[in-house]
Amino acid sequence: MKAENVSLSRALSKLGYCSRARSAFHIKSGKVRVNGKAITDPSLMVDIERDSITVDEVRLARPKTVVVMLNKPKGYVTTSSDELSRKTVYELIPDGLHLFAVGRLDMDTSGLLLFTNDGNIQDRITSPERKVSKTYLATVSGKVAADKLEKFHKGVDIGTGTIVKADECRVVSTGISSTSIELKIHEGKNRQVRRMFEAIGKRVISLHRSAIGALELDVPEGTWRKLSDNEIEMILR
Repeated sequence: MKAENVSLSRALSKLGYCSRARSAFHIKSGKVRVNGKAITDPSLMVDIERDSITVDEVRLARPKTVVVMLNKPKGYVTTSSDELSRKTVYELIPDGLHLFAVGRLDMDTSGLLLFTNDGNIQDRITSPERKVSKTYLATVSGKVAADKLEKFHKGVDIGTGTIVKADECRVVSTGISSTSIELKIHEGKNRQVRRMFEAIGKRVISLHRSAIGALELDVPEGTWRKLSDNEIEMILR
């Protein structure tokens, strides 16, 4: 059996119990034991394959990998609960699977959002080093000159000296007072696409994510479906 040494907080995510962000809360509450010993340090290194990790005396084991595709509507936040009582994306996916969102879409952005119980899937998609593209369709105010889009290829400053680029960018259509632009990025900084357009003086009217890598959104708004084993393998490749 091959060892897989990770922090305890990451182990809870990889074993499908909760997101990595939530794992520290559960660990510090004293609910988690490793080989029978209560552990409150999320950074403790453990071997997922060999150590016995329990939460509330129930041993965690690798579950069958589940990935759910959701077509997120506008008006939903990507959190499990919200202090402002706003609608959350977790109201739209099945209960009982202990799924966590892979990355985020802000409240005003619609489109493809994945959920999984497998931390490896999350790492593959969200790690900038993996360079998994995310495709967006943005409708922005006014006309957009070619030299403005060229800045996306060279890199734009989205604040505090952070330079980001678009992997691909093209005009889809031009209206009287707006332009629709498709762009692909592989990073996932907070509100990155909106901030990129702000950097070239354009306001985003609407924003929709249509694809992650080769996986294209194919369900109606507000609905979900599970990915097939072949689709999951495609993500892992």
